[in-house]
Amino acid sequence: MKRPGVVFPALVVAVSALVALVGIATVRPEWRTGVAVGTGIGCVFQLLSFWAMLALFPGQQLLAFGLGMLGRFALVALAALVMLPLTGLPATPTLLALVSVLFATTLLEPLFLRPTHGTSR
Repeated sequence: MKRPGVVFPALVVAVSALVALVGIATVRPEWRTGVAVGTGIGCVFQLLSFWAMLALFPGQQLLAFGLGMLGRFALVALAALVMLPLTGLPATPTLLALVSVLFATTLLEPLFLRPTHGTSR
């Protein structure tokens, strides 16, 4: 990939939109806000963490991916233990949407964290 800082964010937004549309279409009306919030948080976190890892750890893809995984685990824990009790959002749709965005975009991330030098694949 020539421009991972541009292509990956576009895919993150597309995946997040798909998760939001499917989630909002399939849950009860009172849960739709939870789906939207979970999807939005997952999208923003994934974008910010990807750009941060590219900037802070160029050429250290495994370290960047590992720190990104730790960040995602921490985000889900904070959402479940802090954000949901404070906001009163429904846990199931909020966390399911959040984890769905993080999971789907994490599967794409290694394609964009490949080294840009060395052997070609």
